[in-house]
Amino acid sequence: MKGQVMGKEQQELEQLQLIPDKVTTDFDVGDSEISSLLYQTLAERTSGMDEDQKAQYLADLFEDSPIEAVEIEHALFERITTEQNSHFTITSYHPDRAVREASLARKNQWKSTDGGELSYVASNELEVYLAKVGRPLEISEALKEIRKLNESTVLTARIILGLWNTRRYNKQVSKEGSVAILLDEILQWQGIQKHSRVAHPGTGTNKRYTDGYRPEHRQRVIQDLALLAACHVRGTCKITIRGKATSIEVDGPYIRYDTVSRTTSWGDKVILGFLVAPGGWIGTYEQHQNYHLAQIDNQIFTLNPQNDRYALRLALYLTERWREQAKDGNFSTPIIMSDLLAASMIEAEKRHLTSEIVPRIESALERLESMGIIGKQICLTPVDKAQSRWSKDWLAARWEILPPLDLIKAYEAVMSPPKKRRRKARVIKG
Repeated sequence: MKGQVMGKEQQELEQLQLIPDKVTTDFDVGDSEISSLLYQTLAERTSGMDEDQKAQYLADLFEDSPIEAVEIEHALFERITTEQNSHFTITSYHPDRAVREASLARKNQWKSTDGGELSYVASNELEVYLAKVGRPLEISEALKEIRKLNESTVLTARIILGLWNTRRYNKQVSKEGSVAILLDEILQWQGIQKHSRVAHPGTGTNKRYTDGYRPEHRQRVIQDLALLAACHVRGTCKITIRGKATSIEVDGPYIRYDTVSRTTSWGDKVILGFLVAPGGWIGTYEQHQNYHLAQIDNQIFTLNPQNDRYALRLALYLTERWREQAKDGNFSTPIIMSDLLAASMIEAEKRHLTSEIVPRIESALERLESMGIIGKQICLTPVDKAQSRWSKDWLAARWEILPPLDLIKAYEAVMSPPKKRRRKARVIKG
């Protein structure tokens, strides 16, 4: 496997702290929630086996791999520690918005280009197209992939790039610009429950055991990463260099990743996780000290892409909007409802607007407020729904949608310039 270290002695590894006896963290690695996921994965795979079978399985799992390399790879994932606060810092660059919009857009909004490929032009004028190994996909192949893009793709993108931003400078869990992320960890962030079954059916006992996440959930994450890597972004972005707005050109994959897995002699492929990083576009921003990060409520990741579709789309956009408003601290700037829907990639069909769309949107806003994802939401121009025709008034209504107070304080702490220490006046005695 790429990145394997050959011929290292165990003592040398310990001296280099690649396999320390104990990692210095806020808590022991053995108690780490994420570290335990790795052990649970292996335990679930070997459940029902006797000791000899387990030993053979693990031997086959790492067959033909030097033990030093295996231990280093394990250490990379075992050293992952996580502390889920109420808010999470994610990337919020122009390509992030472009890929979100492309993933949630109607499929007929993807148009063919002069180069014979399909692409989507986002609101920030960046173009998203699908490619593999640097080659744009043929239209028929691209259509198949475009149909797979959805809310799950965006959620996975926000989680993995948020984790990348958190771990990128931690040499214990990063390698050549990429960070280690467990597959099960992504599902855990999304609040997906593991599948469980009765331990002894027919005995009347309620004892249950888990056999891990369902294959369809794991496969969805794998599909999401493949789609995000296939998404390429190109176009012109505005950045600030020495206080002046400057245009830069980007063209390349949205993310890059490697899968960390092993195949046993029995043909079982066990995916431990991924090594993930943004595409090369991020270097274009960072070399000019342009860092665009946003605070996102962790509860957003647990919204159901089907049942909470409108709430999820609204929350994803509002996260970007609040980050922009944080620059000048004016979170109370109103937004017109039609603009809110368009930016959230929600189509307001006139036929079903008053009967279906309006109740669902208002219900979604109330749900986000009750969850604390929205601090306050209020319509500044009330609409008289007793009239026969009020849909246009509702779309033109101005809304004030504020973030929760703790998010405002988090942004204030980041955006506020450090206070200069006052020099004490020297008293000259004479």
